[in-house]
Amino acid sequence: MTKYNAKKVIVTADGTLFDEWIIKRYKLDVTGIRFDSKMEGEYYQELLLQRQYGEIKDFTCHPKFVLQEQPKVTYIADFLVTELDGSQRVVDIKGVETSTFRVKLKLFQAKYPTLPIEILAKKRGEFVPIQQIKREKAARKRAINQLIKRSEGENKHARTDRNAGEIHRNQK
Repeated sequence: MTKYNAKKVIVTADGTLFDEWIIKRYKLDVTGIRFDSKMEGEYYQELLLQRQYGEIKDFTCHPKFVLQEQPKVTYIADFLVTELDGSQRVVDIKGVETSTFRVKLKLFQAKYPTLPIEILAKKRGEFVPIQQIKREKAARKRAINQLIKRSEGENKHARTDRNAGEIHRNQK
């Protein structure tokens, strides 16, 4: 497990996903590509299917991009996908967006402005852009805050109405 509780996995050429700890524990002889998280392994399985069905031309795992020469800064993406028309896109699977990643993302976009990058996360069994998840989370938070504000306002009015009634009774 990594610091973000991601379990490392190995995916074989036929697309079978194995947890790395199981392979080590039982001393299995499994060859395949190692991924830092189960989500990455599952996206690799999805890319294998897309290539098989002719939806994409090809893909590369863990392509390395040099972002800066001195001091040397590199970025290792999760996938470089080649579309049917020959265009390419970088795909990165994230559970948590770290500050280091945000800095490298800005450097990447400055150095490779024509190469689009997709940052995806898994939500309810589907890979969706992380920006969509952030927008939905922010909308939920705004809705909750509005409800809290509304209920506090109603409680405030109820208290002032009660206090006014007490004052009116005391004046009699």
